[in-house]
Amino acid sequence: MSREAVTILDAERNVIATADVECRKGVYFGSANMDQLPKTLRRLFEQYEEIVNDQVFSLLDPIEDQIGTIPLVVVFGDGRESQAKDLQIFPKGNTISFKVGEPVMLSPALRKAR
Repeated sequence: MSREAVTILDAERNVIATADVECRKGVYFGSANMDQLPKTLRRLFEQYEEIVNDQVFSLLDPIEDQIGTIPLVVVFGDGRESQAKDLQIFPKGNTISFKVGEPVMLSPALRKAR
């Protein structure tokens, strides 16, 4: 399996995390650097990590729904961009996993800004 560098962007195209991932059966996973993760997102993902680690599955669906509404984009090293789906960030473990959704089509103005 080959590893690949990715960047996770928020809706304003701010970097929230970078990661070194590999893909197995359509799921990307690996180690992440979350130094740029905003405090509000960090708290949300810390809460998610705690729920998963404590196996409090009755609380899992609501927080996954909340995370699923956050528009995040995965940018691959070759420039491909896709919506992040089923994103799981574990701040304490510095790990990440996700699937990719629809490709992101950048507006001409954003393409020039890159």
